[in-house]
Amino acid sequence: MEGERRGQGPGAGSRGRVRPLEIVNFAALLLLTGATLLLYRRLADPGALLLRYALMGLFLALIVVLARRQGRLPAALSVALDFYPAAFVPFVFESLGPLIPAARGAPRDALLIAWDRALFGVDPTIWLERFVRPLTNDFFFIAYTTYYFLPLVLGGLLWERNRPEARRFVFVLSVCFYVSYAGYFTIPALGPRYALAERQSVSVLTTPVSRAIADAINQVEHTKLDVFPSGHTMIAVAVLIVASRRARRAFWVMLPVTVCLLISTVYCRYHYVVDVIAGLALAFLTVPAAEALYRRLGDGEAPPQRALS
Repeated sequence: MEGERRGQGPGAGSRGRVRPLEIVNFAALLLLTGATLLLYRRLADPGALLLRYALMGLFLALIVVLARRQGRLPAALSVALDFYPAAFVPFVFESLGPLIPAARGAPRDALLIAWDRALFGVDPTIWLERFVRPLTNDFFFIAYTTYYFLPLVLGGLLWERNRPEARRFVFVLSVCFYVSYAGYFTIPALGPRYALAERQSVSVLTTPVSRAIADAINQVEHTKLDVFPSGHTMIAVAVLIVASRRARRAFWVMLPVTVCLLISTVYCRYHYVVDVIAGLALAFLTVPAAEALYRRLGDGEAPPQRALS
């Protein structure tokens, strides 16, 4: 491919070596497999989880084989090879549903509620009820869904202009996802939409749009103890950090979208404010750490270039 001939493909030194992305994904599978074995007696169907991880491991093995031939693959397959975490990581997330309660027991929402009250003197989601309006509900529920598109937009933009940077970005984002998942095990919680339901006097699900988005999220996301830290916040801010360095114009477009997304996590009652604070802090800590890990594992790519306009 033309981009590969211009030095945007895997470097010669990377051939025969497992890419950093596959290394971190294999590590995640090994940790989750070990957790499943440790929690075997507490799980309703541990065999299904072990089978899932085994099949995902075989898939990664195929990716390793294909990655060594990336410069000779069709364009569509090359894209899939670099962006497969868009499907792989959600499969990991969905597997956490039975593992988190088996490992940690009951939700710890009371702790997060106490932290919010200590910081603000109120429950922020309850205080925000004064601003609830049908159009506001639609606006913030739509803003909440932008989380699913921001990484794809920046990833596609980078891949088109600078493929080594796109691969680095996908790796960094994958690490951010796994760090957020570790947080779910640390402080499992359901979020204010469940834990504070009895105190909520005004519904935010008052329109066809808000109800459709909420129903779709409830049906798709089977892992419910996924509140702390706010993954929406952590991933969106990680995207912004990378965009500020590598795609400045995209950064300025994404900035107001991300601000609305962060507000929506609390307005729509999916998160406590402390979840958002934790997501912000972890994003700024994890992005540089993941980039350093990428270099440590040996990316074999061209060095980072200046920011894209």
